[in-house]
Amino acid sequence: MKQASKLVSSTLGKPESYVAIAVNDGVSLMWGGEDTPAALCQLVSLGAINLENNKKVSEGVCEMLKNFGIPGTKVYIEFRDVARENMGYDGRTFAG
Repeated sequence: MKQASKLVSSTLGKPESYVAIAVNDGVSLMWGGEDTPAALCQLVSLGAINLENNKKVSEGVCEMLKNFGIPGTKVYIEFRDVARENMGYDGRTFAG
């Protein structure tokens, strides 16, 4: 998870102190009608979601997941850019 945190931080130009990584291992997941190793990923960010960054993150995540027997052809990553007013932190939003 530390490798994923560093990947997201460096690619998106965000302080690692604002990066949160969660892994739900052992979840039942069907891919193409088969019970096979696969991954569904989400990356939510305040800005920095763009084609260039998304490609870099996708490449890095797929490379990391190969170490767990998950080929890149069995990985979906959703990239979501969230408005500052729609992200809460420490009792407020990032918009104030």
